Amino acid sequence: MNGMSRFLAAIVGLCALALLPSQAIALDACLDDPNRAHELRVLDEAQVTDMMDSLDVIAVPERMHRMLANLVAASPRLRGGPAIHLLAFHDTELNAYAADHGLVILTSALWSEKENLSDDELAAVIAHELAHIEKRDSLKEACANLLRLKQPELRIEEARDRMGLEMLNPYSHLAREARRELHEQEHGADLRGIELLRSVGRNPQAMVSVLAKLHGSGTPGLNLLMGSTHPDLRERLERAQAAAQAVAPPAHVPGAGRRR
Repeated sequence: MNGMSRFLAAIVGLCALALLPSQAIALDACLDDPNRAHELRVLDEAQVTDMMDSLDVIAVPERMHRMLANLVAASPRLRGGPAIHLLAFHDTELNAYAADHGLVILTSALWSEKENLSDDELAAVIAHELAHIEKRDSLKEACANLLRLKQPELRIEEARDRMGLEMLNPYSHLAREARRELHEQEHGADLRGIELLRSVGRNPQAMVSVLAKLHGSGTPGLNLLMGSTHPDLRERLERAQAAAQAVAPPAHVPGAGRRR
């Protein structure tokens, strides 16, 4: 690289650094906008309604409500609201979802005799979804998409549709950025979930085992508008394993880890 090329590269780098504070300010403004939070909630509720049209709503086992209450109590952010609720659908596929406004959606396969997940593993599933709510990951994703597209006034739904098209382009830098952020959100929710498990006396190793069970036999999690939302399973398990081993084993809690 000659002198002029190095000079131009330095200028480009400085310009990129100069944009970072303004992007952070714009992201914070979007996250703090109640209208954006409401817009996302309307979209989430519409998706839940669609699920209700195709799947039966069922009662969540009482012990899982207790798990939820204990985990929420361990999080200062979640204790302050909004209230968190569980919603379950009858489905043979292992899955769980979170909505920022305070909803954790579970499938009945999670507590089926066939899957035989331990109580610690069920708590790990809930802890992971609570970590997404705690960090407002869905809203962060939506706001980041608006900024990537350089159209902050766009509706969230329209931005999702446009990013969905970007995901079909293997050369799209916007798609690469979006996937990278989604993958880091999943890693972050795994690690925060492990912290929550530890804080309520659950075995943090349960996060590792349940991730292997949920994602080891099927395709990575998919968002129909965004493509793959889950990182490489091997890397994910390695990070979770390292975090689980870094914390002290929990004190024995009567009933913790008991199988059905």
